[in-house]
Amino acid sequence: VGRVEWRGTVLTLLGLGALLLTAGGSAPHETLTLPEALGVGAATMAVVAGLSRPGARPGLRHAAASGITSGVASALTQTLTVAVTDHSGGPLFSWRLLTVALLVSAFAMGGLLLSQTAYRGGLGAPLAVVTLANPVAAAAIGLALLGERLQGGPVSLVLALLGTAAAVRGVILLSRAQVHGGTDPGEAAAASGPVADPLPSRVVIGSPRRAESTPLGAEPLAVRVEPLAVRAGARPHP
Repeated sequence: VGRVEWRGTVLTLLGLGALLLTAGGSAPHETLTLPEALGVGAATMAVVAGLSRPGARPGLRHAAASGITSGVASALTQTLTVAVTDHSGGPLFSWRLLTVALLVSAFAMGGLLLSQTAYRGGLGAPLAVVTLANPVAAAAIGLALLGERLQGGPVSLVLALLGTAAAVRGVILLSRAQVHGGTDPGEAAAASGPVADPLPSRVVIGSPRRAESTPLGAEPLAVRVEPLAVRAGARPHP
């Protein structure tokens, strides 16, 4: 792990910590209605379809799609949890809860598969994107539909913006480090220029000097390499 990757990791963690501090608080008791759950599911599938299209940076786009689907599954799980632990006497099994349960299963499995696809090109930047997109997507649903609020007023808003900037900077550093570290050795060799082919040569094995009276094996054999002269356009013999 190089210095750039360490910087990207630290900035990503600090930014994520700032975001979680501003969104922390008591758990909401509101739940999603059936139209809201269907709307969230349709919007999520549209976003995932757009991010999964062929193009540049597939690892980062699949990582963002994985984090979003996992975050949406977490937000939808809140509706199931409140319904199971609520003692108001309402029906435990309903079309709303069955639909939410199916969406949770589909998005959780989809997030897992998308993350494995994203990690094929490297781990650093896709993992950072997954880690950020997951709570951001869940927090967006909580703030928009479940009655959650930022803690601390304007100060928390400033802290959230600073955390977002730090996290984005960390992801950028990790993605640059990943691209730099993933350079194809063949491309690097081609960029450095052609390598001249060595002249064909032959290996001569024999004793440098051995009289007739010297028994075989009394002196070590000498090995030398002699270059062969090659005429222009002629093929050397093996």
